[in-house]
Amino acid sequence: REIKDGMFKLLFERPENAAELYYALTGIKCSPDEIQIITLSNIVSGRLRNDLAFVVRGRALVVGEHQSTHNPNMPLRMLMYLGQLYDKWIKMQGEEKFIYRRSPYKIPTPEFVVFYNGVEDMPEMGVLRISDAFEFDQDKKLGFLELEVPVYNINKGINSELLSKSEQLRQYSEFGAKLRELQKIYDFNAAVKGTVDFCIANDILAEFLKEMGGSMMSVLATEYNFDTHMKYYREEVREEAIEEITLEHIKRMLGKDVPIQVIAEVTGFDESVIRQIKNEMN
Repeated sequence: REIKDGMFKLLFERPENAAELYYALTGIKCSPDEIQIITLSNIVSGRLRNDLAFVVRGRALVVGEHQSTHNPNMPLRMLMYLGQLYDKWIKMQGEEKFIYRRSPYKIPTPEFVVFYNGVEDMPEMGVLRISDAFEFDQDKKLGFLELEVPVYNINKGINSELLSKSEQLRQYSEFGAKLRELQKIYDFNAAVKGTVDFCIANDILAEFLKEMGGSMMSVLATEYNFDTHMKYYREEVREEAIEEITLEHIKRMLGKDVPIQVIAEVTGFDESVIRQIKNEMN
């Protein structure tokens, strides 16, 4: 995750493309010079790193993620990103001291979105809620929290109304569909080269792809390998999980460097328990 700078991030971190994307989502027009990109990097936030974050006119903070696999934990991840993003924003303004004063400190309103273009069947749009992850219902007599994240399926032929409002998003969808089509025929390198050549010839993200040049191969290779390895890990863990899950099975998976999140996902064990087992092994 820490080395994955995918094509989506590189494309929409450009202010002109972020402005177009914001219009497609909200109907609000803004110019590129009204966009401030504040996406988290691990240099700024340590462990956390997200796909896209930008502030519109100093009033709205958009937190976006691109997913090629369905992830019900996105609201929790968004919440973790949000604290770091506000910290980054306040420091950018040089106003850290104002949050300790008696008068209210105004911050950009947070807005969240996930774009999905994986192979699993998903609805045109769904909503993930952080409250679905809570152990029990919140007591409304105390402070409470809800965070909703719309998930847009941007695969080709789906969400045509949204894609019609953002030419860059539509072309990104076209690029992904062509790459997936050619991967069924050729090896990865040939599929990428064929996709890039096809898209440039047909004016699909042509200027972006020409500008990226040879680096696009390494960008997509990193993205492809990340997703392929995660699929491999999940398949391997599912094979282990066919048998009765025991402490020894979990230790075996940890010994193979299967990610804790993946082990928890398929075994039903809490991540904190698996992390404790790993610490004891070490």
